[in-house]
Amino acid sequence: MITTILAYVIAVLGFVMICGGVYSFFNLWNARATLRHYAITIGMICGGFGLGGIAQALRLLVTIVAMNQEHYLTLQSLLQAH
Repeated sequence: MITTILAYVIAVLGFVMICGGVYSFFNLWNARATLRHYAITIGMICGGFGLGGIAQALRLLVTIVAMNQEHYLTLQSLLQAH
């Protein structure tokens, strides 16, 4: 349960980073900044997508562990029945 909450917190932080990067991009666009100032903005957006990917991988890991645990318990109960 705690791991699932952690995955959702990471996903929300990734979304916040993407939104902050987009806001920064448009702020730089309106200020007519030079191209080299956009590097931090692009890095922030990419970092947000990276956090989203980590959150999805963590959610997938929780699902795999839960499925394996159910399969193990089912197999164990079948072996004890015989």
